[in-house]
Amino acid sequence: MTITQEVQTDAPRPAPIIEVRNAAKRFSVNGQSLTVFDGVSCAIPQGAFLSIVGPSGCGKSTLLKLISGLEAPSGGEILFNGAKVTGPAQGMIYVFQQYTKSIFPWRTVIQNIEFGLNSHKKKLSRSARADLCRHYVKLVGLEGYENYFPYQLSGGMQQRVVIARALICEPAVLLMDEPFSAVDALTRAILQELLLKIWQTIPVTILFVTHDVEEAVFLSSRIISLSKSPAKIHEDVAIDLPYPRDQIATRADERFHELRQQLFASIFLQEKGGAPGASPSVKA
Repeated sequence: MTITQEVQTDAPRPAPIIEVRNAAKRFSVNGQSLTVFDGVSCAIPQGAFLSIVGPSGCGKSTLLKLISGLEAPSGGEILFNGAKVTGPAQGMIYVFQQYTKSIFPWRTVIQNIEFGLNSHKKKLSRSARADLCRHYVKLVGLEGYENYFPYQLSGGMQQRVVIARALICEPAVLLMDEPFSAVDALTRAILQELLLKIWQTIPVTILFVTHDVEEAVFLSSRIISLSKSPAKIHEDVAIDLPYPRDQIATRADERFHELRQQLFASIFLQEKGGAPGASPSVKA
């Protein structure tokens, strides 16, 4: 992906692929109403890699579920390609945190990936399906493991299967809810680089929920930080680090540490019960 300087023109900007308009979410708990967030609005352009961070329990995963159509907002609306989201939308795929519950233990790697074609928008011949499966096996680095069962794979390899099965549907938007939280640190770093390679290879918009601010800064073109519940958008930060990114060089960049400190300080102060950080944010 080539990062170019934005030039001011009179031409209208393209419509965002996702719009969150004054969204609210409330639950009933023991007969009392609990407001997770109220009045959340943002616009997400096509091709963005946007991460959502914030204090524990602020509604990060809930916001992702509203965008996906898995849950309905209590107020406001979500638009996908200009149409109101009223249920799971064709063109958006959700990758859950618990990858072990997302793949079928009785299916091989290739069979699990092929299952994703059940949601494909086109009817494909048997040979075309096989070719597409091989393409995505290669894309996620699982060549040679096509006939392995999940129990024969490491956690990181199982998560690659989940990602390949999601991508084979050719979604416009990939929604990922803490997908790497259950793997070890080294595997996580490898999967982060793999995800960036995929994002820079195929046309997909990624919305990524994480508790890890460093992970968000490393991956994202933009980060939305939510406040404590009832949540608002506390910061909306453009991540102006160049792509492609590298686990060693990018993390050594002074700008990486500045962005990480800005976001972490804000979230940490809220977790402690203090005032949100007052550092200025850069609007995307």
